[in-house]
Amino acid sequence: MVPGEKDQKALQEKKRQEELQALRALVKKHQVCWEVWAENNRDRSGRTVQVGFDMRLEGTYEHADHETRAGCPDCVAVYEDLRRIARWILPDGDRDSTYELGAFDGAIHYAPERKLRPEIELPIRILHRHEFEAPVDKCEISCLREMEEKLKLLGARRKYWRDGPASP
Repeated sequence: MVPGEKDQKALQEKKRQEELQALRALVKKHQVCWEVWAENNRDRSGRTVQVGFDMRLEGTYEHADHETRAGCPDCVAVYEDLRRIARWILPDGDRDSTYELGAFDGAIHYAPERKLRPEIELPIRILHRHEFEAPVDKCEISCLREMEEKLKLLGARRKYWRDGPASP
């Protein structure tokens, strides 16, 4: 091992752990949940074909000093935190799939599944990189699973927020 290489690896691991802790704190602060739906398209014969996945990260917040207003600075801050989480969960490397992080829609969302709490949403589309209309395949499925495992590692919950440790 080259002198200093061990120190450099230790420093990288320390930074990785700090980033992980910071992301876990954001997940807890915003009670981040996610949902996944099929991304569908119509083929030439008019049949519905699943071509990917539509993942939604949902985060909540408290408007401490004002009424709930769509597009307020608190909403934007939650969206930026969700983007930070989303960038961290995206699969590494060159894959046959691509990922699209949606823009902030400026809206406050309310889902009955989460007791109509005010939420900010960040959509993530998981699609084929080249053959956009091809049916979903194991690459998209594998990437979705990898992203969900990373969300679990951060303490996010699928669909419903629950306090306490995340279940596997």
